[in-house]
Amino acid sequence: MVPRYGPPPDPTELVIASDFGTVPVAWVLCIVAGLLVAWFGRRSSFLAVLGLSVALTAPAAALLPTAVWGAWPTIDKTGSLHFLALNAQFHSFDTSAPATQLIGVSMGHLWVTWIFTAFMPAFAASNLHALLNLVLGWWLAGRLAVATGTPERWAISAGFPMALGLHLFRDINWYTIEKSGLWALTFYALMLVQAHRRGRGWIVAAGLSYFFAFYYNSYFGVLGALLGGAALVVGNRNARIAVLASVVGALPFLALQLPALQNDALPPPAAFATRAALDVVTLMPLEWNRLELWRAVDGVVVLAALSTALGAVHRCRDSDAAIATEARTELGLLLALIVPTLLALGPVTPLWRVFASLPGMWRFAKPEAFFHLVILGLVVLAGRGFDRGRWHPRTVLALQVALWIWLVRGHPVYPGFTAPPVG
Repeated sequence: MVPRYGPPPDPTELVIASDFGTVPVAWVLCIVAGLLVAWFGRRSSFLAVLGLSVALTAPAAALLPTAVWGAWPTIDKTGSLHFLALNAQFHSFDTSAPATQLIGVSMGHLWVTWIFTAFMPAFAASNLHALLNLVLGWWLAGRLAVATGTPERWAISAGFPMALGLHLFRDINWYTIEKSGLWALTFYALMLVQAHRRGRGWIVAAGLSYFFAFYYNSYFGVLGALLGGAALVVGNRNARIAVLASVVGALPFLALQLPALQNDALPPPAAFATRAALDVVTLMPLEWNRLELWRAVDGVVVLAALSTALGAVHRCRDSDAAIATEARTELGLLLALIVPTLLALGPVTPLWRVFASLPGMWRFAKPEAFFHLVILGLVVLAGRGFDRGRWHPRTVLALQVALWIWLVRGHPVYPGFTAPPVG
């Protein structure tokens, strides 16, 4: 029997009460400080996102140094902190190292957590890393929206689902830290767009950002390859050169990751295939890896994206060539999202079987990860839909927050706090 949302609690898990009545000071500190940072830093999208993230996830920021954010212990979290204690990241390109043979060469996330261990315990560093993932995910998604034509005033609303989605909080609750670090993938998408628009140094930045995304999480390397493929099709000469730079960035992983997978420490390919059939998007019922889809996506962004698409149908034959071209681009993006959607459905589609036959892809056990690309595409489309409506940005953001409190913070997978590891 597959658990509904996540693994069953460990018998040694000790839940720490974190409601307002128990830790009121932590709640007030996060909400007041977060809103002050957001207000006084409103001219800086990063500070606005930082403040809102701290306020919305209250009392997390205040409790990060003293408790584990999410369940503890879990197999994934225990293993991650174990590899951190062993400094496995220092040997991430040594294919003979036990940790590399088990989890591959993509250990960039361990470096980020390791930096924070200079001034806090490992579990607290992991907590801070999780919060940073949310902040960067939200902010960079907004930057991507702006770079693709969204007015600045809509950046925060457009980027909302790439950081405050239910899926990411489920990952923070039970799984390893890099799964919530979608900002690395979004950053690569942003660098491709900037290379397309500006060329020059952005081409190099795209290659480096792809290397980092792949190193941070090997799944992001695969998802990023789809982004690169899209850039080859619709991008200009600068974008295509940026994709070639990305291929150069991938070479260390192609050379080292595949040999590292050929060892007895890994389960057989059949075990990965079984997992791939479970961690998918399903149509009946409509779920994203066993999470209700209507609660796992931001409905406001989805509606804004659909508004953009419907408007594009009418504008694609506009007498103004520039308007018609823009509309066709928007429709093309919507159609392009069909590919990651089909891959997210997993082994039930022939496309997945083709993908799984590629070298090394037998280990890709979570087809549902491709749905993050769908959300990223909706982010790009939504900003245009917001701007064509009559809503005020703050009104839309307030609606998003209200729905988020009901659909996400009120969901069983939203992480609470547990006692930290001893020693």
